[in-house]
Amino acid sequence: MFLANQVSQKVGMIATEVAVKCYPAASVYGYTIFMDVSNPTLQHIAQLRPYVLMNFVHAWQNCYPARVQSINIFNAPVFFDVVVKIFKSFMTEKLKSRFHIYSHRTMQNCFKDIPANILPVEYGGADGTIKELTEYWKKLIEENRDWLMNEGNDKIIISK
Repeated sequence: MFLANQVSQKVGMIATEVAVKCYPAASVYGYTIFMDVSNPTLQHIAQLRPYVLMNFVHAWQNCYPARVQSINIFNAPVFFDVVVKIFKSFMTEKLKSRFHIYSHRTMQNCFKDIPANILPVEYGGADGTIKELTEYWKKLIEENRDWLMNEGNDKIIISK
């Protein structure tokens, strides 16, 4: 189970790297994060230690040349509130105001905050199915494999 969380975290970071590289508009307009946390167990939650959450927030706030427009968590169970409180403790006030949580009962409220044209069909949107979007991003990441594997991409060059 821990390996699955590590893999999903890594995939998220890889997708963000590719998005920043391939979509310069993301730096201008920003990006929206969607996370579906359906059916988590307490074991899943226990793996989200404060330092892991702090690193997520730090990356979102400070490490990418694009701003977060919103963070949207779907299907959050009641006990997920503890994780949310820890998440928010590391966020700036601006990012906190862009952080939205939707439980099974409040999913219909998400359309007040999120335009339907950027949501997958399964969430009532019009931006393709989750399968189509997954295939698109998988292909884009595979096409950028060599770039991602190049260790020179993560070095900062300072000219004097």
